[in-house]
Amino acid sequence: MKHTPHTKPSYTAILVCEHTDKMADVAQALDRNQIRYEAVRNLGTALRRSRKSVPDFAFVYRDLPEGSGLKAVQRLKKRHPLLLAALVGPQLSAAARRSLIRDGADDYIEILSDRSTVNAGVHRLIARKESGILGRNEKMIQIVDIIEGIARTKVTVLITGESGTGKELIARAIHRRSDRSDGPFVAVNCGALPQGVLESELFGHEKGSFTGATAQRRGRFEMADGGTLLLDEVGEMPLATQVNLLRVLEEEEFIRVGGSRSVSVDVRVLAATNRDLKDLVDRGSFRRDLYYRLNVVPIHVPPLRERREDIRTMFFAFAEESARANRTEFGGITEEALRALEAYNWPGNVRELRNLVESLVVLLRGRRIDVDDLPPDMSGTAGDHRDLPVRVGRPREEIERDLLFGRLALIEKQIATLTDIVLGMKDGGTGRSGASREASAVPGEATWAEVVDEPEPLRMEPGASIRDMEKALIEQTLRQVNGNRRKAARMLGIGERTLYRRMKAYGLR
Repeated sequence: MKHTPHTKPSYTAILVCEHTDKMADVAQALDRNQIRYEAVRNLGTALRRSRKSVPDFAFVYRDLPEGSGLKAVQRLKKRHPLLLAALVGPQLSAAARRSLIRDGADDYIEILSDRSTVNAGVHRLIARKESGILGRNEKMIQIVDIIEGIARTKVTVLITGESGTGKELIARAIHRRSDRSDGPFVAVNCGALPQGVLESELFGHEKGSFTGATAQRRGRFEMADGGTLLLDEVGEMPLATQVNLLRVLEEEEFIRVGGSRSVSVDVRVLAATNRDLKDLVDRGSFRRDLYYRLNVVPIHVPPLRERREDIRTMFFAFAEESARANRTEFGGITEEALRALEAYNWPGNVRELRNLVESLVVLLRGRRIDVDDLPPDMSGTAGDHRDLPVRVGRPREEIERDLLFGRLALIEKQIATLTDIVLGMKDGGTGRSGASREASAVPGEATWAEVVDEPEPLRMEPGASIRDMEKALIEQTLRQVNGNRRKAARMLGIGERTLYRRMKAYGLR
């Protein structure tokens, strides 16, 4: 049975480059993929345009007149965390490319070389958008590449990973990117049913085949005909059922429970497990021949603690999804709370993050999420450690390092905010009055309208303690906003309650 993919979605993009002729190959690649785009000459214009209509993609030239293209990507993604933004420029070493991606770019597309390189780079971003796999972790990007390579084939795929890592998401991405995407996607949990019931679920049964079988029933294989069947927790499947499964995989036909006639199906089979199937084979509880038949293409999904750079993106995606599903508002989140989430170890992986986000969005109903709203083991407020903005139970030197990096990040944040003001004014902003202001995607971040004067430089003597640095930063920020604590908290990227607690600890008023 032949299936055609769903209608191609309509995407938009923004190109940021002083001289648009440098982006000619990118523009042609977008035209070929029917992606509408707008070319702008600087970051200020890009920020203003993206406020009116958030694009799906951004392509930023590496060397911009106002500074690094990477900084521009970072500013765009801070405004719009779900935006896929790639840097564009001359050829780089693999190490340099990885460094740019680690620092915030979703990809690096080389120009001034073979045009096919540009086409491949644009296609990579489209594939990531359509797969629904979030983030820029290197292992996850490799998984997207594997999916693109095998989606339109019929090979079986074994997806492994800890519980809650998103194995079904990978399976659905394979189905979505395949020629079977118009066909059904059917999943069955092999560990949730005893042998007799599982065989009936998989292969169906005939009327009268057992007590209670009052009518013929189709199984999951028949339901998935022309599409994809996911065998979740396949490592829990009884040995007797494994024999029948192997026959279906090899002959593409089966016999219903209590029947005598073979039923032919056209099904793409994917399997998922959090068990070590090779170990089960060695122990005799999983058939060796079935293991090799399932493991034609292996995909291992890393745990969330190994892809912390993706937590921010996933948080905003889950928050938007939850707000839409529950008909409520998402009020944003402070930088301090995001850093706490990034420091947490996530034993429940992506499932734990998704459930937490839904709980916060529903319970807070439009109020901005602060670190105090997080569970104690995430916020660092357990026991006697309420003043630590990082997770407790870690070595002292690691905690102090995170504190220092957090404060330095806040200083950089203030500088970046001022850069936005200058860029906006150069591009038509009018300073204090009457101008259109760029709203922050993270409500904890200062908006342009709230920063009117350039702050004095923060000067610290060498050897100053982290406590002294934090106190000085809070004092300077309060002076800058004339003591307005709400504005100070927003500029610092923390909640008002957190600021009050810090001020009390340092004796500030």
